[in-house]
Amino acid sequence: MTAVRFELTRKRMKTIRLRVIPPHGAVKVSAPYGVPLHFIEQFVADKSAWVREQQTRLQQLPPPLTIDQEACRRTLNKRVPELIAYWQAKLGVNCTGWRMRTMKTRWGSCNIKTGRINLNLVLGALDDALLEYVVVHELVHLHERYHNKRFYAWVEKMLPDWRERESQLKDITL
Repeated sequence: MTAVRFELTRKRMKTIRLRVIPPHGAVKVSAPYGVPLHFIEQFVADKSAWVREQQTRLQQLPPPLTIDQEACRRTLNKRVPELIAYWQAKLGVNCTGWRMRTMKTRWGSCNIKTGRINLNLVLGALDDALLEYVVVHELVHLHERYHNKRFYAWVEKMLPDWRERESQLKDITL
């Protein structure tokens, strides 16, 4: 088995963490301070088949979406306020604000305590239906914090085609 090249970071933690990072499949390892290097190297060697599988899977994904950030900002600034106004009234929630961010792994997030939502800047380059789904998804979190039956019942009631929209988002590489 060939050796796997990896980047090592030492942290205050209890266990070793191994990640294969998109889009090129770089291997990153986080390990506790006290673990000897030879032990970490053996750990990575033992996981080399899994690492190669993940790297192959990443190579088969479509390339990451490239966007015009300024155009996306303009689109989101135009569309999001009207979507939030419409859906918060329909859901009976109060969104205290929103912002756009560059996110590597999420389409959106919601801070339940502050009532604020964050949206991925890439949404400005996508179809309006996908943006609407993410806004509704995050606003529903103001009713139901967790992704449980009640949460999905709300989403289903608001957007009966949410599964199709979610599937389209999953096909996009960030």
